[in-house]
Amino acid sequence: MRLLLFFLFLLIFSCQKEEIVPHANPSRKHTNLFYEKSFSFLDQNKLDSAFLYFNRSKELFQKNNDSFGMAKTLVNMGILQERIGDNYGSIESSLSAFKYLKEKDSSNYSFIFSNYNNLGVASYNLKNYQDAKRFYQNALSFTTDPVDKMMVANNIAIVFHSQKKYGKAVFIYKKLLDSLAPDSEFYPKILINYSRSKWLENQNYNPVKNYLSAEKLSRRSEDDWTIDAVYSYLSAYYLNKQKDSSRHYALQMLDLSKKLKYPADELEALQMLIKITDGKENQNYFERYVKLQDSVITAQNKAKNQFALIRFESEKNKSENLILQKEKAIQKYKMERQKIVTWIFIIFFFCIATATVMWMQRRRKRMLLEAENRLKEQRLDFSKKVHDVVANGLYEVISTIENQAEIPKERILDKLEIMYEKSRDLSYEDSQNVEFYQKISGLVGSFDNEETKIIIIGNDSSFWEDIAPDDREELFQVIRELLVNMKKHSNAGQVIIRFIKNDESNEITYSDNGVGISKNFGEKNGFTNMRSRLKKIGAEMIIDNNSEGLKLLIKHKR
Repeated sequence: MRLLLFFLFLLIFSCQKEEIVPHANPSRKHTNLFYEKSFSFLDQNKLDSAFLYFNRSKELFQKNNDSFGMAKTLVNMGILQERIGDNYGSIESSLSAFKYLKEKDSSNYSFIFSNYNNLGVASYNLKNYQDAKRFYQNALSFTTDPVDKMMVANNIAIVFHSQKKYGKAVFIYKKLLDSLAPDSEFYPKILINYSRSKWLENQNYNPVKNYLSAEKLSRRSEDDWTIDAVYSYLSAYYLNKQKDSSRHYALQMLDLSKKLKYPADELEALQMLIKITDGKENQNYFERYVKLQDSVITAQNKAKNQFALIRFESEKNKSENLILQKEKAIQKYKMERQKIVTWIFIIFFFCIATATVMWMQRRRKRMLLEAENRLKEQRLDFSKKVHDVVANGLYEVISTIENQAEIPKERILDKLEIMYEKSRDLSYEDSQNVEFYQKISGLVGSFDNEETKIIIIGNDSSFWEDIAPDDREELFQVIRELLVNMKKHSNAGQVIIRFIKNDESNEITYSDNGVGISKNFGEKNGFTNMRSRLKKIGAEMIIDNNSEGLKLLIKHKR
């Protein structure tokens, strides 16, 4: 049963479970041989070939307008990407699958469950523990299978363990143990996880008895994966207590992980041996560690690159050029083998970059908030001036008419003309006080909310300084028309507006991830008005019909 594929392997090592979802499809519209063939490659552990055929099957499902086929293919592609370490790509594929999944249709539940679980796995790998827990809890709503529920509970306990919330992890493991019989195939796996968290919660607790008991049960069932995990935990327990015992179990783990052909545990065993040995022996272990790590990194990079090339080939259909790029990229990764110290620098750089991005995002939000507050203050001040000048003037005219029986027409007209001049001065004053780029920011900010995030780039005074006032107003109305249409029709979650100043023209690019023109309202009505406005000021609008969502360019020649 494909839902249980790799479950035992991942559970033993306290990792999150991911599964390739079965290809049975009760609502299948068309037979898709690419989708069927991908599972034969999975059975042979040829992940790159499996991904290639999943990608081809996605194209065929899309051609046949089979949304459920698209969904199940994207779910499996996301799981494959996580398996080879491409966590960001995995999250992207899994989130894309939700566009085609129906949470009210029970036939979709196994795929929704797997998709949420995979999002939890990828988020956990990226140490985004809060999102990982949220995705796991969402997954529980779409399964009634007790093994699936136990697996998700185990995954949540692992998140707590990684957050050093050992008490919460122990609580979950204890409930799982109480629900299992000692002869259950899952009992020793949960037992060692429980014992490890219990020991880290309380250093006086001795987990050795449970570890050895789990080893004995696993030998009966010939479960080498659980035995390998027991060796890892025993070596860690004895590290600061009995060096000889720690070394003994680390060597046992090293031999068994070679037999299982699992390099991740070979690296863990070598790392433990490096800590407890010295001299020439220590140097030998270190050299083996570096060599094996380089090999693992190269293999992971190669797999990631192959997956990326497959997706690129699907979009561009330039096979000969892609083959050359693939060979070049593989060669590049081979030349970029890094030592342990290099990885430390990479991680440090990544942290700095992440901090910088977060700072820029906070700064942008603060600037938008300040702009909105200034706009509100200006509007309030202007309203007050209108009240003082216009409302009071009108009241004066009304009082004059009520209280004086015969009033010369010229006198009333004089008063009204004075009021007109004052109101015109207010309008002029208001337009002079507000920079045009601030007016644009205020317009965009009024459409930005939790459901639709709008990113604006390049909107500053230098962009608008060479554009005539009348042209500015027409461009303002076009931008507002775009945002109104987006709000009413597109269901977009993200909008990007970029202002670019070139030597010969000013360009405004607009893109969103909504449903696009062809599925929405077509190029008529609002778009006809926009083109008319742009034509009047010598500008043009170019729409990209090949992109997802709506993407267009407005070019205004100076």
